[in-house]
Amino acid sequence: MKNCLFVIACLISILGKSQVDFTGGLLAGGVASQISGDGLGGWDKFGVRAGGWIHMDYNGVYGTQLGIEYVNKGSAKQADVNNGDFNQFSFRLHYVEVPILVTYSLKNFRFGIGPSVGLLINQKVEYNGAIGDPSPPFETLDLSGNISVAWIIGDHSLLEFRGSSSFLPTRPAPAVVNKLSYYEQGNYNQVIGLSYMFRF
Repeated sequence: MKNCLFVIACLISILGKSQVDFTGGLLAGGVASQISGDGLGGWDKFGVRAGGWIHMDYNGVYGTQLGIEYVNKGSAKQADVNNGDFNQFSFRLHYVEVPILVTYSLKNFRFGIGPSVGLLINQKVEYNGAIGDPSPPFETLDLSGNISVAWIIGDHSLLEFRGSSSFLPTRPAPAVVNKLSYYEQGNYNQVIGLSYMFRF
């Protein structure tokens, strides 16, 4: 994480010497997540995303967006009492994440794609109200790919939809049937979210 922040600082320093238009601000929004390979289906784990961002516009079309964010990830299964299922289960994962997106602006829209590095700061598993530590535990780092679409509403407001998925396992798979299957190599965080971005 320290190396990533050092690279970002160097990039900002270098670009600061060229003709780059810098803008930045804060963001906050909601996310829905799931974990591929955990045996639970659906985007049933809800959480928040909040943090700060900076955008470097090179020529009015291409740019780079950097951020430092807190984001909830995980998965959940709710009890279905009407069908005789009284079991509730969830993974609760808390990350500090640094996304780096290459952006393309077209009229009032900004499209982004790029990686992010997430540092896991807390992990819990809940089963029918009992809270404990996941076994096996999740990896400390989550390396993900991101795509985003931001609608530029005005001088100070953007509305961003973003999707992300881990491209390396965040946790060993509980059971592997096909060793050649990418998604059976482990658990992968997958997140979709909608955020309001305030621009200073």
